[in-house]
Amino acid sequence: MAVESVNDLLLGDVIQFKTLNPHDNIVWTGKIAAFCNYDVARRFSDVDSFYQEVKRNYSSIQDKEVLNYLLLEVTQTDASIVTIVAAKEWIDPSTLEKVSSNTYTDIRIYNIDKNKAQDILSYIRTAYPNYNAEILA
Repeated sequence: MAVESVNDLLLGDVIQFKTLNPHDNIVWTGKIAAFCNYDVARRFSDVDSFYQEVKRNYSSIQDKEVLNYLLLEVTQTDASIVTIVAAKEWIDPSTLEKVSSNTYTDIRIYNIDKNKAQDILSYIRTAYPNYNAEILA
């Protein structure tokens, strides 16, 4: 499914793309886990080195501190999940595709302790085993 703009991406979308880095020949596929700024992104990856590779060929790219980053959960061949970081501005728009969209509904329960919240989560998982459910803190 083609994407008009990298800015149309939503949390939970599964996307596929190549980057503008000439040394990165990987077609990345993964689920968008978060959007973040530079300070957060660099905790997950060496964004400085990747930025320099992109900057060599795209000198007009903005400073790394003002780019818009996404954290992408990528499933490895051994079924483990790793988080990679990519700035939206590093994504080659001609290669960007949305593989699937994630739809979700937030349920908020106020004034509940952690044990009861865990009980409710267990009930939901048992009653609806085909759905993924989690507690967000």
